[in-house]
Amino acid sequence: MLSVHEAQEAQKAQEARDAQTRPAGQVPPDTDAPVQPVTRMEWHLTALPGPAPEPSGLAGMRVLLLGGDTAGTSDESATAASVERELSAHGARVIRDGRSHSGIDAIVDLTMGRLPEGEDPADAWRRPLLRTVAALRGTYDDWAAETSARRLFYLAVTYLGGGMGQHPDDDLAQPLGGIWAGLAKTLHRELPNCNARVVDTSLAAAGDLPRIVAAELGRTGELEVGYRGSRRLTLTPMARPVKDPVLDLGADDCVLISGGGRGIGWELARSLADTYGMRVLVTGREALPTGDEPWFGLSESELKSYEKGLWSQRRKGRSLADIRQDIVRTRRLWELAANITGARARGLRVDYARCDFSDREQVRALVRREGAALTGVVHNAGVDTAARLPKKSDDEIARTVHIKIAGFTHLFEELRGHRLKFFCNVGSLTGRLGGMVGQLEYAAANEGLARLGRWAGRRADFPVMTLAWPTWDRIGLIANFSATLRYMTAVDVGDGLARWRAELLAGSDGEVTFVGPLGRAMSPGQATDYPVVPDLPGFAGTYPRIHHLGEVTAYRPHDRLVSRVTFDPETAPVLTDFTVDGVPAVPVSMLLESAVRGAEWIVPEDFPQLRVGCLEKVVVPLELLRLDSGTAVWEREVCGAHEGLTWVVTVRFRRRSDGGDGPEASLRVVHDSPEARSFVPPRSDAPRTTTWRSGRPLLRWRSSVVPVALWSEEPDGRRVAEVPACPPNDLWATHHVPRTSLPVGALENVLMACAKQSNGLSVAVDPLTVGRLALHSEEHGMSVVEGDPILGIWKVRRRDSGAPVMTVSGLTGPL
Repeated sequence: MLSVHEAQEAQKAQEARDAQTRPAGQVPPDTDAPVQPVTRMEWHLTALPGPAPEPSGLAGMRVLLLGGDTAGTSDESATAASVERELSAHGARVIRDGRSHSGIDAIVDLTMGRLPEGEDPADAWRRPLLRTVAALRGTYDDWAAETSARRLFYLAVTYLGGGMGQHPDDDLAQPLGGIWAGLAKTLHRELPNCNARVVDTSLAAAGDLPRIVAAELGRTGELEVGYRGSRRLTLTPMARPVKDPVLDLGADDCVLISGGGRGIGWELARSLADTYGMRVLVTGREALPTGDEPWFGLSESELKSYEKGLWSQRRKGRSLADIRQDIVRTRRLWELAANITGARARGLRVDYARCDFSDREQVRALVRREGAALTGVVHNAGVDTAARLPKKSDDEIARTVHIKIAGFTHLFEELRGHRLKFFCNVGSLTGRLGGMVGQLEYAAANEGLARLGRWAGRRADFPVMTLAWPTWDRIGLIANFSATLRYMTAVDVGDGLARWRAELLAGSDGEVTFVGPLGRAMSPGQATDYPVVPDLPGFAGTYPRIHHLGEVTAYRPHDRLVSRVTFDPETAPVLTDFTVDGVPAVPVSMLLESAVRGAEWIVPEDFPQLRVGCLEKVVVPLELLRLDSGTAVWEREVCGAHEGLTWVVTVRFRRRSDGGDGPEASLRVVHDSPEARSFVPPRSDAPRTTTWRSGRPLLRWRSSVVPVALWSEEPDGRRVAEVPACPPNDLWATHHVPRTSLPVGALENVLMACAKQSNGLSVAVDPLTVGRLALHSEEHGMSVVEGDPILGIWKVRRRDSGAPVMTVSGLTGPL
């Protein structure tokens, strides 16, 4: 029967044959491909501004304080008491663990410091982690229902030395703190408005901890912050190529892979044995099938028939749960047997050993038996139970963390004196970037493993690396592959294995991440967790959403987002290009751009691929646009809902200073084909005032940023102009520049044409109303605009190809 790998290879061969028969020039769509190339990235320390001189918003905050054993004593109250005094001095109401959790606004988690004498590091995390879990369960319903983005905070303290373990002088005194770091990064998936932060310091600097906690609690921004003396640091991703090979691998080598009998561990085992002719020892918690099992040697179709027979046992009184468990175990053992027998039939040197790596004695026995031959180790064992926190037991949570952490600890302690060529941990991007819904403890286990690997690398004569992967293409622990693609694209198995072998040959150390384009499930909180850099795959598509996000004040996933958005001429030169009654103002196209980007944060629950078909029922009061104070600070409210099968997002803008009584702009962002909707006239319920002027026009475009079009009039009254594209670099003066979703130059010139009548005479209508802006495609280079000012229809198309870009309807003028 075919192994999993052989089936995948057959599928790829068919895809290759399809590509050869595809007509020349016909390229399959891949913008939303589930499998895309990954970028190798390392995370480096970068400086942050110092904290604000005064703590922010602590007065009246109800803070649950957990843990506090940073002094290496059995008395956990010493450090916690000093933190409590500091927070109380700033007006916080501190509650110590063990009391009621109702009405809690923040959790300060001091996690764990030095291990008590004689405690096993493989299990030392269990009691404090389950204490954290109990606190989160106690606040879960309240926090999950919260819509304010400024009330809830979770702050965890780790003790790796102030540089998150990345600084060469970090002492990594307590690497198990990585467990809480991974948990914190994933909280926003289940508690969307929980602002998490991980603060790293050293045990030697525990005296500064009260001041640090008070300074960081209640603030948003970077998720990971380290304190080294007077320096405040965070981590920034940077693309780095793998180093040149320094190791030789061949037939004399033997590599042990924990949990390598199935999934991606097996694919690596097969690849190593096939590529280098080495012996590979794969393991599992169950005995290798003997060949006498009724399902042994069955094909995939035959196995499915056998499983149907198991389901029929329900008529004999067996429960569905028992039958399902039996089927899962049978398929697991069937796959293991197929992998091992298939590899041996091809002459690969792959052996199997039964070992539970969370059991120290089993690990010790395995190393005694095989240790002398081992030249490399891959710690791959792991489990993942995907369910929200209230549906998980303490035992399920502890088991997931225990297999990763205890498995590594046991292996490393037994092998640290051996002469290995490498020790490789199989990590996950859930640890580095946070996991999916239901992966709190899985992310905790993987980030704990990565930091534990750095600790071990300081204490071993061989390189210790942790490779953090995204989802593999339909291989691994993930039960719902399509759901994972909402978070990040998958890595191709062949490409990933080649990268994996390169890391082993290079003797890499520390944490290495392989990052693909982010998916559509990025949350507003996650957007500000780390510095966003162009090295990140998909940066051009992701960054505009983040740039226009603003300061979130209220959020309800898939329903409503309220942000404070600021328009500042210092960062947006286009704001000096347009005036309302002589006062610099926000161009209408920039307001609409902000609306479109804001709408991208509110999507249906299944995160479909959406396309903006049109903006309609646009109403923009001219007074709202004015920069009377030099900047404009607006409250932008975004609300989404289905209208039949169409997803529609309503966007409103109002001034923060008006208290809701001032002018309000509004529009609808409709996600469907622009050809699918009929003509929409301007809103008739918006009272309008027309202003005629012979002197200084009410609306004026200086055209220093947005290029001005030269219009000509056709015999039939149509107006025609050519308009250059407006480069984003001209619109924004920021370190990173967001690309635009709207053809700014063409749109502003259409608005300009409708606000002028002739030399010396201008007309402006307040509020500005537009029936519909249908978006067909992105602009490219020069555009041609054709307009009928009587009908109020303006068509924009690309000059090079004639492809339609945008159609504006319901905008009449000049009269």
